[in-house]
Amino acid sequence: MVKVSKARAEFPKNAGIKKGIAIRKKYCIFLNDFSETMVYPKDIDFASLGMLRGSKPPADTELSVEIDRQKAHFFCMKYLITTILLVFASLSFAFAANDSSKLPVSVFTSDTLIRDARISPNGAYLAIVSRIDGDEKLIILDMKTRRPISSFYVQGKNRSFGDVDWVTENRFVYGTLESYPWDNTPRNTGELIGANVDGSKHKHLLGWKAGISGIGSNIRKPDNDYGFHEIVDLLPEDKKNIIVAFYPWRASGNLWTINEKALPILYRLNVLSGKKKKLGKLPAPLAKALADSNGDVRFSVSLNNQLKTEVHYRQTVSADWERFSIAGTDGLPITPISFSADNQSIFFSAHVNNGTLGVYRLNLSDKTTKLVFHDESVDPSRYIFDLTARNLVGLATEIGQPKYHYIEPSDHKIVLHRTLQKMFPDHDAVITSSTRDGRKSLALITSDTNPGDFYLFHRDEKRLEYLFSYMKPIDPTEMRESKPVTFRARDGLQLHGFLTLPELQTNKLPLVLYVHGGPHFVRDRWAFDPIVQLFAHYDYAVLRVNFRGSAGFGQAFEEAGHGQWGGTMQNDLTDAVLALVNEGVVDPNRICIFGASYGGYAALMGAAGEPDLFRCAIGSSGVYDLPMMFEKGDIRRTSAGIEYLKQTLGTEEESQRVRSPTYNAHKMTGNILLLHGSADQRAPIEQANAMKAALNRSGKAYEWLEIKGEGHGFFDEKNRELAYRRILTFIDANIGSVGELGPVKAID
Repeated sequence: MVKVSKARAEFPKNAGIKKGIAIRKKYCIFLNDFSETMVYPKDIDFASLGMLRGSKPPADTELSVEIDRQKAHFFCMKYLITTILLVFASLSFAFAANDSSKLPVSVFTSDTLIRDARISPNGAYLAIVSRIDGDEKLIILDMKTRRPISSFYVQGKNRSFGDVDWVTENRFVYGTLESYPWDNTPRNTGELIGANVDGSKHKHLLGWKAGISGIGSNIRKPDNDYGFHEIVDLLPEDKKNIIVAFYPWRASGNLWTINEKALPILYRLNVLSGKKKKLGKLPAPLAKALADSNGDVRFSVSLNNQLKTEVHYRQTVSADWERFSIAGTDGLPITPISFSADNQSIFFSAHVNNGTLGVYRLNLSDKTTKLVFHDESVDPSRYIFDLTARNLVGLATEIGQPKYHYIEPSDHKIVLHRTLQKMFPDHDAVITSSTRDGRKSLALITSDTNPGDFYLFHRDEKRLEYLFSYMKPIDPTEMRESKPVTFRARDGLQLHGFLTLPELQTNKLPLVLYVHGGPHFVRDRWAFDPIVQLFAHYDYAVLRVNFRGSAGFGQAFEEAGHGQWGGTMQNDLTDAVLALVNEGVVDPNRICIFGASYGGYAALMGAAGEPDLFRCAIGSSGVYDLPMMFEKGDIRRTSAGIEYLKQTLGTEEESQRVRSPTYNAHKMTGNILLLHGSADQRAPIEQANAMKAALNRSGKAYEWLEIKGEGHGFFDEKNRELAYRRILTFIDANIGSVGELGPVKAID
């Protein structure tokens, strides 16, 4: 029996995207007090507002009948970034089609328009990372004039921005990513660069270019740092310095790679001069550092050779590191989350009875612990920290739409978050950044049908202001809800997933079973997924399943997938589909299985194991030969990677062969499409070539698309559109209409 969550009310569909944008520019959303009541201009068109992602308030919400229009106009955003407006204008044609038309594939495969935005410590500026025509630009926006005061790209070809963090009101730091002509995969360069808001005084602070005498120079100094970094604490009380952990690389032939044996180095880094002071080392390789409320690093968290968590602790920064354990957690590993504001206790997570994670509070003086939160069905998926970003105040869990649990209900950030969740009840609110006094906060509002809108909350005026959207204009009313579903596997294990139905809902719909990658440490979530929406928009039902082995449902659930690639993990997918067939939701003759990475593996194993169920199978960037994973690919290059393969795949090579699609090609009867990037390091092209050779030996027809320069996924916007056009065409040909299964010509 499949259980489907109660459907939400549909937004009306009688307004166009261009009208909605005009409304957003004309009006702001106000709060008449801080008790979570929304106020609108009295003549606002709710149909248009709802269409534009901001949902209509609950029935019991008070509406204002008077408002100062001049004030509203003054406070609303009068200027958008010129380049963003140009992009909006160039895309408006895609939304002029009537209800019977289909949006182009490019709408779903396009790059994000605004990837990140952060407000400065005092609220005078906004740092925006925008992608236009394939290149990322960092724009610093003056919040008074709403005009850019500086904008720039990362110097060099094929380079983009990593994280952007404000250090002071006038200076920020950013990391960098780089791809190559032969590999489009963005990779962390390890660099940390500082700049002023007007674009002046750019300086390499950390990384292999830190010894170069300024931007644009090739004169090197002898103290270049070859490695990557993590910012541990921004030290808001310090106007010049931050704390970073530096992870050295080692030379491997002509390349630099992770040094698994080197201890991370802690530095106090001057963001103006680039000078750094060594503060010591973390006690274990690749360990993560946790600072207390004063910015002192006192916890270290790492994984040992058996992939078990190890925690070290020191009472002061001058004390020695010691192994840390807590009685009363059944001997299971713990993971520190944060210190309390007074540094007298810590919050940590640990598995409860080998099940899901609980959150505990430990008194550091008397070592007593208290269970603060535990859900027997699901792990915490996200933590909320206070305005200092140091102290835990809330958390979220996700079986379906995220649910929030507030540890400190009176904390300012929690009060704001609770307000946002009530204002947008069918959405998820994430406060991405705030001023240090909490007077202004930037929030990203998303849902399963909405890729995201950025809003600015003004605490003193009790006002919420729309700024811009995450992706190019997508009308959420054209998107389809992803409804949580639960069902029982054949052995009785309860499983969770999401079912997305097309607009034209009839009995016995064609289905795409969309299998997530990973498969461990990964799960499907209630969120906007452009590929799910692409399939649903083109009239296919889409099912996603958190099969055993997926993350987020407890230790026992995840470990139940170890050694079960092609076994019970595969059975879970089959059982989910059969449940929908038995309910009459899905046409048993029109089912296609698709996935990338592990999902590609599962797709081909589905074709081999259930040839009468899956009419077609699509593998993208897939793993098809399990023994090959120990011989090729980047996972095997580290000792932790080898241990991961042993735990999840087992060590018996014959068992691995039995569970490999390449050794089961002769069982496949449905049509096959293989897509792969030539530069894939995680699942090298040899994996796809081995699958192609096995199909050739078995005389099986298939389609083939190799995309030059792509890695583990399709990062170039044009390549992504090419891949999904091919996938959609293949699906249409196989399950788009009822008919006899015809042969598919192999395309090389």
